[in-house]
Amino acid sequence: MEIHPPQHGIQSWREFLLHMTTIVLGILIAIGLEQTVEWVHHRQERTLLQRELREEAEKNRAIIAEDLRLASMETWTSDVMKTVAAAHAGRDGKIRFELPRVPCTGGSLNMPGVPYFAPSEAVWTAARESGLTALIPAPEARVYARLQHNVNLLNALRDRAVITCDEAVSLQRRLAVPHGLIREWAVTPEQAEKLGDAAGALDTATRAVIYRLRVVLVVEDAIVKRELDPDKMIEGISAVYQPTDEEDYSVTPAESK
Repeated sequence: MEIHPPQHGIQSWREFLLHMTTIVLGILIAIGLEQTVEWVHHRQERTLLQRELREEAEKNRAIIAEDLRLASMETWTSDVMKTVAAAHAGRDGKIRFELPRVPCTGGSLNMPGVPYFAPSEAVWTAARESGLTALIPAPEARVYARLQHNVNLLNALRDRAVITCDEAVSLQRRLAVPHGLIREWAVTPEQAEKLGDAAGALDTATRAVIYRLRVVLVVEDAIVKRELDPDKMIEGISAVYQPTDEEDYSVTPAESK
């Protein structure tokens, strides 16, 4: 912005005030136009970011719907715990039983026909690193922060579940004989106890992953539906199903046989 001096000298206070008023008005108009352009630009950036976040949430809902099929793993863990709890050693000191193969694959939570994929948080992470999250209204930003917090918890729980899956797979490879989809076990009471412990740990870890997936799904649903009231979202999270005490103790401990 350039300010030009008058073409002739100022002869009176009136001319001085007129000249200064013209300068001040010119500066105010320039600042106003600049701020308007910046406001429009930020509004466009915010609209684009919100649309990308909704699109990512929509994709995550489909991913979570598939990941929730992980709940079928609880059938195997429950069968193992019940089988081990009810088993008795024979004259040779071995406990014999048959079980389906461990449903997960070592090093992952993938099951036959059911691959596990973690929900994405790439859009919010990129926006945070570039400073664009400041464009999001505070209540809405709380929702996305809550989502990122729960995705981080989910990823940690997934890693824990993978470790427990590896333990179960390792025991199966060392101690069981494969016959198609069935595994025949002939183990000592101590080995059977290790298998029961591994199944119990996998069951607990799997339930934790499923619970956190459902929590993340509540937040993703709120984003897709544009219901970004953080208080209502917390109410929705509080309503997510958790196992009851009766379910936790549905397997008779081996010690009580």
